[in-house]
Amino acid sequence: MFRHSRHAVGAAALALTLTACGSTDTPQTAGTAAEAADVSTTSDPQAATVSITDAQDRTVEVPVDPEMVVVTDWSVIRALTDLGVQADAVPAPVSGLPEDLAIYEGEDVPKVGDVFEPDYEAIEGMAPDVVIVGSRSGTPEVVAEFEKFTTVIDLSVRAEEPAEVIPQTRERVEQLGQIFAVEDEAATLMDDLESQIAELESQISASGDTAMVVQVSDGTVSAYGPGSRFGLVYEDFGYAPTEAPLQEGGGHGDEISQEFFVQYDPDVLFVLDRAKAIGDDEQTPALDVLNNGLANTTTAVQDGRVVEVDGFAWYLATSAPSSIQQMVDDVRASLPDAG
Repeated sequence: MFRHSRHAVGAAALALTLTACGSTDTPQTAGTAAEAADVSTTSDPQAATVSITDAQDRTVEVPVDPEMVVVTDWSVIRALTDLGVQADAVPAPVSGLPEDLAIYEGEDVPKVGDVFEPDYEAIEGMAPDVVIVGSRSGTPEVVAEFEKFTTVIDLSVRAEEPAEVIPQTRERVEQLGQIFAVEDEAATLMDDLESQIAELESQISASGDTAMVVQVSDGTVSAYGPGSRFGLVYEDFGYAPTEAPLQEGGGHGDEISQEFFVQYDPDVLFVLDRAKAIGDDEQTPALDVLNNGLANTTTAVQDGRVVEVDGFAWYLATSAPSSIQQMVDDVRASLPDAG
């Protein structure tokens, strides 16, 4: 039978790393980073800036340690949290937030639109020093609107190949480190993640085990192969794909039948419950959908190597250090000796 996996909280491991780097337990607000890092500023508001080349290939002068920061992307918000920095305004969450982002659940932090459509009027009224967009809000049209009244950068991770995801994430995290004067913390976080990934890749690739990644949405099951949005399972973590003829790229996967599992029989099965990720509790849980079909006969199920992955990390906020840590934890849970 399928089991609902218990996930380690990746942010806890990151918090330990931050503590080792000398961070305080309470995230600093955006305007205290320069003081914490002993960054010198002058009376000239244009003096303390850093040049950032963003995801739209724009080179922008961004103030160091900006006082008022609006962020419209949860990957960036979570990355800032990992670095000990709190955003001043965020989009309305589409579902419950993980524990490390609980500060954004209430009304203390203003909600300014959603991840697709920012509330430009409300944001302009806040007079932000910088707006950081990304992912779903990281479009030229959104950037053009913000350029009318403030500094804006797009820190999306848009990797054309799975192998580019971690390097691009590192670049974005280190850019945040430059802006908020926490460069050492940014480098340490990414160094630790890359070390964990390399260790897992060595172990998994040597095993020769195959894996399949599926997403369940409204009763429909889709599988994702190498080159897809979940291709890092193969490229970075070292699992071999099954011989299933899946498309090499794209974000939507291939819709499959229950017979597909029998035909291509993976050693490991990673399951993303999209409904759970977006807060839709009226749909049948993903593991129940699979448990009622032929997927229950696979080697992965028989060996207890089915992992329901964390939807926030794998689907909603994929390019923050703590999200990648959660991916590492989920992949580690797929190992034969994970218990």
